[in-house]
Amino acid sequence: MDQDSEIDPQRLALEQVIGVLTPLRQHRQASAERAQRRAQQALEAMQAQLQQKRESLTQERDNQRERRQTLSKANLKKSMSLSDLDRWHEKENRMLDRLAYLRQDMQRQRSSLDEQQVRLQQARDAAKASQRAVEKLACLAEALSEQG
Repeated sequence: MDQDSEIDPQRLALEQVIGVLTPLRQHRQASAERAQRRAQQALEAMQAQLQQKRESLTQERDNQRERRQTLSKANLKKSMSLSDLDRWHEKENRMLDRLAYLRQDMQRQRSSLDEQQVRLQQARDAAKASQRAVEKLACLAEALSEQG
């Protein structure tokens, strides 16, 4: 028998394994790329939410500053009853509580955004690893075909 007509069983087995693994690895790569896109979209949405929260906090601060100035001007050089003073103090406390809530909400959003950035990086790494796996199989298949 001459060598061309002989089929190397190891080579045949390797070609079969490559044939089976290639679509699986391609599927895994596509899934990883979709996960990366979803993570990127989620990050962008969170960034937009954080910007919106920043604007809300700024607007609330400005509104409160105006309310304080209005109240101060209206009550300047006026004597106030203790109950009026208590109501004013209560309004001030509610406004400060609102600002504190908005700041905490913004901080939670920042933390969530940081976590999402980590998830995005992990998704990118997984997509790159999947791509490398597909490329390695393609190189192996090419090397086999060049030998044959």
